[in-house]
Amino acid sequence: MALLALLLQVIAIVGPLGEADILRRLMFVFSYVLLIVFVSFNLRRVGIAIIGLGLLLNFAPIVTNGGLMPVTSESLARIGETHRLEGLDPGDAIPNTKNVWRERDDTHLWFLSDRVVWDNSILFRVFSIGDIVIAAGLVVTLGDLFLPRIRSKAEPSRPANSTPVQP
Repeated sequence: MALLALLLQVIAIVGPLGEADILRRLMFVFSYVLLIVFVSFNLRRVGIAIIGLGLLLNFAPIVTNGGLMPVTSESLARIGETHRLEGLDPGDAIPNTKNVWRERDDTHLWFLSDRVVWDNSILFRVFSIGDIVIAAGLVVTLGDLFLPRIRSKAEPSRPANSTPVQP
């Protein structure tokens, strides 16, 4: 389910949808619904629960701003990307991104939108608080998956009913 959701996001962002802006927005919202359902079935894992919180933090501004994550021209200017707005009007989807151009005063839940700027990054230069929470959840999930295996190789195994030897 999660892989299908991520595939839908890729298609919505870079797929050959032409001028089908409403389809792009619906696919993006539906992908979030699928991801939230996936997380709800896996809440017993702390990292997945953290990812779910980040998804909800992103889902709110996406839904309240027409199905895409809002970004302001001010945020794009801080990373030198205002050329992406050429030929667009506020409220238009920015081609080949998950973003919609909104000015701060016209952005619902602006504080949760793509407004955090990290100019030293190659891939993600403007992102949201939800993205930070999702990244933290991924780190916790990966640690949960891999650290027990590393610990079990480093520690000698002992029978389950045995007690440690006291010196």
